[in-house]
Amino acid sequence: MIIENRPGGGATIGPDYVAKSPADGYTILLSGSPSHIIVPAMQSRPAYDGIRDFTPICMIVTVPNVIVVRPSLPVRSFQELIAYAKAQPGKLTYGTPGNGGIGHLAMELLKGRAGVNMVHVPYKGAAPAVVDLLGGQIDVGMLNTSAVLPHIKSGKLRAIAIATKKRSQTLPDLASVDESGLRGYDAGTWYGLFGPANLPRPIVNTLYQAVSKVMSSPELKARLLQTQGAEETLLGPDELLARMQEERVQLVQIIKSIGLKID
Repeated sequence: MIIENRPGGGATIGPDYVAKSPADGYTILLSGSPSHIIVPAMQSRPAYDGIRDFTPICMIVTVPNVIVVRPSLPVRSFQELIAYAKAQPGKLTYGTPGNGGIGHLAMELLKGRAGVNMVHVPYKGAAPAVVDLLGGQIDVGMLNTSAVLPHIKSGKLRAIAIATKKRSQTLPDLASVDESGLRGYDAGTWYGLFGPANLPRPIVNTLYQAVSKVMSSPELKARLLQTQGAEETLLGPDELLARMQEERVQLVQIIKSIGLKID
């Protein structure tokens, strides 16, 4: 297996390459949510369709997002954060790894559901957002646990809630947004494998079975959790397709409601 990184273009260059490759099982895409599924909805002339032009093989892992705040912000729970934001509409700032990423869309979903107004500050990746949180330049962050876990444990950042429906294995004592009153809220990052459209089902099944065998390793699960905060979440091709279709409907509604474009 040869790994070929093709970053850039708002995370569209790699998916576009795979979408235009032969459907023979020798070129597959490792991509995360929402990346190749949602980004085309923000472009006036998308190069591909995030669902139609790919064949789902399997979901591999999920990485929970966590809501964190600078320690000097006088809130210690999700309920307190929402109350504070409602008392000062438009005053709080929140940082994410960039426009149109899952962190951005997750916070816009939260804002709509909770009825609060916070100002988005997009960064080019998680690292600079964390730096400004630590420095107090922004108030709130919606970031992967892997990006902020050391700072949460050291007390330099305060974790408010896990943004996925279930609690994180790396922060088991931290309540989820769903538990904290926003029922049904679920906004984590997941990673999966995809082939070009019309990848024959026998090839899909062979790849899925191989990945299933690898992901059953306790050592691999432990390493993914410890190094990346990634939790093994194996879904087959049909389940993954249903998840993608549901997620796209929800996130495209948010994109349209805020008029988000990345051209």
